[in-house]
Amino acid sequence: MSSAEKKPSKVILWSTPRSLSSALTKCLSFVPKSVIWFEPYVSAMFYGSDAHVELPGSQTKDGRDIHTQTKQIIIPDGVGFDSDKCSYKWCQEQLEIDYPGKNVVFVQAKARAISTRFDAIPRGYKHSFLIRNPLKVFLSWKKAIHKVMKPGTALETFKLSTESKLPSGYFFKEMYDLYQHIIENYESNPIILDADDLLMNPGGVLKAYCNAMDIPYTDDLLHWDPSDDVIMTWNVSRSLLKLQQLDAFTFQDKAFTSSEFLKPSKGPSREDLNEDDLQCVDFCMPYYEKMYEKRLVC
Repeated sequence: MSSAEKKPSKVILWSTPRSLSSALTKCLSFVPKSVIWFEPYVSAMFYGSDAHVELPGSQTKDGRDIHTQTKQIIIPDGVGFDSDKCSYKWCQEQLEIDYPGKNVVFVQAKARAISTRFDAIPRGYKHSFLIRNPLKVFLSWKKAIHKVMKPGTALETFKLSTESKLPSGYFFKEMYDLYQHIIENYESNPIILDADDLLMNPGGVLKAYCNAMDIPYTDDLLHWDPSDDVIMTWNVSRSLLKLQQLDAFTFQDKAFTSSEFLKPSKGPSREDLNEDDLQCVDFCMPYYEKMYEKRLVC
């Protein structure tokens, strides 16, 4: 098979929120001849004919409806795709396209978004998972979602378990169930990355990940352009792009303007979280620990 006929490596990275997935996606955007799909199933979950989860935050603190605001945001022609057509079947069909002449098709996806639609998992992909300690995930999620759900109120009074629209499995059970489904139906040993491992040893972990997933690796991937221009080349719904431009939805701002993987902070301890926060952490910790034992180690 000639280089022109060689099929690209197809890779899906499943994760929970607040797990470094957007930064890793931006990094891998600079692999030559790559195609990036950013959260297609999240768009299917929130928009289009299969939408079944309400978008968090109906109004901003000044009373303006978020859906009304996003309609007023202009996205350049040719950027992104129309979320109205983004059904689960459409996502699957788009991901299964051959993409001739490309080296890599990389899909960033949230496990929660596919948790009720395993039938829409695309064929022909290598699966990987990105995990992070629930202590870090939930403190970060609480700070981010509080701006959306309860703007203008004290963070300390925000009930993470009941006010943040968490799924029934608090993200981690959904990911673990997906992991088991992948093992039973697709591949016996999908790659698992831990976010803090990647931050502590980006050269070793990123290289090992790329090698395992047949992604061309060079050390140039350890530093990338800090501008967010590359985001406009991704396959991402226009609705998600608009949402990111609202002041309340700055979830990925840091990742989108990143230029390298930075050493992780020590992070929170149990003493830094209140009883309600710890309820979420303790529910999720067994699922995290089971996957952590299987993670890629360099």
